[in-house]
Parts: sequence; C-alpha cells; structure tokens
Amino acid sequence: MGINSTEVSYGFGQLGSAYQNENDAPIYPPKGMVIVAIQFLSSNKLSVLETEVLGSGGSQYITTTAVETEDNNYLGVTEAIVNSATNTTVNFTNDTVVVTDVASNAKIKPGQYVLLTNASTINTELSVDTTANEAVTPIYNGRNKQGAKVVSVAGGTYGTHVTLDTVLTPTTSPQQYLIFLDESHGAGSTSVTDAIFPTGVVIYGRWTKAALANQDLAGGAVFYFGK
Repeated sequence: MGINSTEVSYGFGQLGSAYQNENDAPIYPPKGMVIVAIQFLSSNKLSVLETEVLGSGGSQYITTTAVETEDNNYLGVTEAIVNSATNTTVNFTNDTVVVTDVASNAKIKPGQYVLLTNASTINTELSVDTTANEAVTPIYNGRNKQGAKVVSVAGGTYGTHVTLDTVLTPTTSPQQYLIFLDESHGAGSTSVTDAIFPTGVVIYGRWTKAALANQDLAGGAVFYFGK
C-alpha cells in the first residue's frame, strides 16, 4: 500500500485479514480500511468485487460492477455522444466536436485526452475508431508523446462544443462517442465476473466488499486489510 513520510510501513496482514471459502459470502473491511489485496489459495472467481470510488474521483480498480458509470477504467472519466445531426463530413470544421448536452458533460475538463469510439458496452469491448486520423493512441510522456487533448468545453447547460488540439472527424453512422481520459480514469477494462484467478495469484486494489464465486472453494482466499 502507499505511504507518505509520516506513516509507518506495514506488511500485508499486520492491519488484519480475513479468510473465506464459501460461495458468495461477502467480506467487509473494518472501519477506516479497505481490502487492499486478495490472495487466492485455490483457482477461483469473484462474485463480488466493489471499489471504494464507484466511478468517481480517485484511482480506479478492477471490479465485478458491470455498470459503465462505475466503469473500472472502461469509459474514462466520462463519455460524450457526438451530435450526429451537426457533425457531418460536410459541416464539421476545424477542431470543435459538437456533443449532446447532458449532465455528465460537466466532467469534461481542459487537458483531458480523448478517444473517438463507436457504440460499445462494458462487457463486449471498447470499439475505438481505427481510421488513420482518429486512431491517436495517447502517449503521455517521452519523445513520442502524442494524443488528442481537450482545449475547452462550452455551450449549452453542461457543454455542447468540445474544442480539441487535434482535428477528429466523427462519423454519423455508426453513432460515435468521445471518451475522456484523466489522471485517474483509463479506458477499455471490463468486468472481472468471469475471470478465473489461478492458485497463488495476489491482486491489489482498494475494495469495500468482496466475495468468492463457486469455482473451487476448497482453498478459498485470504483478504488483506489496509488504509
């Protein structure tokens, strides 16, 4: 777990742990703590894995939550649907993309990187536009730094015109979306409900609730608590 210069460094287990080998029996951490690691003592699945942030501010971790707004790094900090009536190959100009005015657009901020995608759902795949001009993979540092970034957002109640530093040309068919990446939210992750974790594997994160699925409960798992 992370520490600062005024904290004491603790190893896993010193702040408490729990063991479980029952099907869909939840584990909850003590007050002021989260589950920071899970060690699988036999090959198993997770029926429940809930993070402390639930898609809001802060680092995101893998989860069984199949809800795009609690996205476990699926849709960035938010997505904005491109206004198909406005963005066409005829009148799309410069670097301003017109998006539908909805409350989630309030999360769009200057400096965020964007991906242009086709319609997709969390447990299928993130369908990124692969045409040459749109497929700008963000590289945040180093000599090959690149990516399309937000310069400003304006208009409407929550934002209707997103100005980018890179010209993107959305299509009207299929309907497309802008996905906004920030310091805490990436894109592309899906639910781990069907993932099988092999014996001995340890996963790390910050979870408020976890439970095993009925895969191989003979060995169970150890859940470690931390702050």
